[in-house]
Amino acid sequence: MGKEKTEFEEQFVSKTEKTKKLWEKRITENTTLSMESVQWMAQRINSLLEYMQYGYALIAYRKQDGSFYMGRGTLVSYESDFKKKHDMTSIKAHVAYWDAEQQGWRTFLIENFMEWRPIVN
Repeated sequence: MGKEKTEFEEQFVSKTEKTKKLWEKRITENTTLSMESVQWMAQRINSLLEYMQYGYALIAYRKQDGSFYMGRGTLVSYESDFKKKHDMTSIKAHVAYWDAEQQGWRTFLIENFMEWRPIVN
């Protein structure tokens, strides 16, 4: 009975929600954060990716070497550069973005994300 309920419920869970759950699992496995913080991180990454498709954001995260990084990023040119639409549901570990200061595509690990803010001109 429990398995049927799970399969039934999964049919109605959006791709975005499934993706956020995968991100939460990865963050939990790679950090010691509370579940509340993990859920907050996944939601903030989701909102960042939605925003960057249309504008620039100030992104803060830890680099893989442990150092802090803050930069301006966007996904505005993603489709023209990669010849496909951006699909956040395909993100498993690394978030790709165009770094406006470094003029190149960069990535950060989901679990290293700290915060973001919109850049409004």
